[in-house]
Amino acid sequence: MPHIILETTSDIVENPDVVDILERLVAKLATFETVSSKAIKGYHGLRNTWIMGDGAPAGFVHCEVAILTGRTPELKKSMADGMFAELQSCFEITKASGEASITLEIREMEADTYRK
Repeated sequence: MPHIILETTSDIVENPDVVDILERLVAKLATFETVSSKAIKGYHGLRNTWIMGDGAPAGFVHCEVAILTGRTPELKKSMADGMFAELQSCFEITKASGEASITLEIREMEADTYRK
């Protein structure tokens, strides 16, 4: 724990580099206080079927960072800002093309009920 869950649609140009991208995201998350590098799990889900609303870009990149409860709001904001900047950097071609939305969410998992 924590988890980095990266989802991309199959039309994303950077998909062949997903292992390198996950390594970058894991390394970035490990820079934040209270995060141990050895505890981070990063994985990717490729979406072959998806629908976007009218006017939306053709595809998407979405990253969810799941962390245990108990961190300060300031640390969570710092994590969101830092991870989003790294995510955008990993998908520079896609970002520049405007062909996909790039989003990130910090999600908290309840420390009292999370088991490992």
